[in-house]
Amino acid sequence: MANRYIAWNIPHSTTTGIQAGASYATGAKCAIQIATPATLEATIIEWGISFDGSSAVTPALVELVVAGAASTMSTAHTTTTIENLGASVLDSKLSMGTTTTGYGTGAITTNTTLQTWDKQYISPTNQYIKQWPLGREPVLNASRFLQLRINTTQTVNAVAYIVWEEA
Repeated sequence: MANRYIAWNIPHSTTTGIQAGASYATGAKCAIQIATPATLEATIIEWGISFDGSSAVTPALVELVVAGAASTMSTAHTTTTIENLGASVLDSKLSMGTTTTGYGTGAITTNTTLQTWDKQYISPTNQYIKQWPLGREPVLNASRFLQLRINTTQTVNAVAYIVWEEA
């Protein structure tokens, strides 16, 4: 049976139970990066993002892409920041590290986009959720990088996530 996981662009709160969104300055940033090792493919089920802007100005361009090379992330995901949605134990086989699976406000250091799976203009006062129909989910091949990228014209806070399945 496959396990489902979720990764966020922010860490879990260690005090209040509520964590504010990450702040994204103007320009293109990588909010979440997921790296599959040579022995794993991941089926992408869903992704989403929401902003906390108070006025509707120029929308942010947000895209979910497959890259052939990694961007350097500001924080590495660990077994405590990725959640297993079907069990209490995290046993994800993803490669973890700032140059593999991470989150934050990393610059897009190498733009080697191989595929674009979704691209949207999203107002800083809005949110977006994409869930693929069953049996039509995209598959992240082995040794690839899935990147959720945000390009803004003003500084904005965002909460983003990606849900995937590993066999």
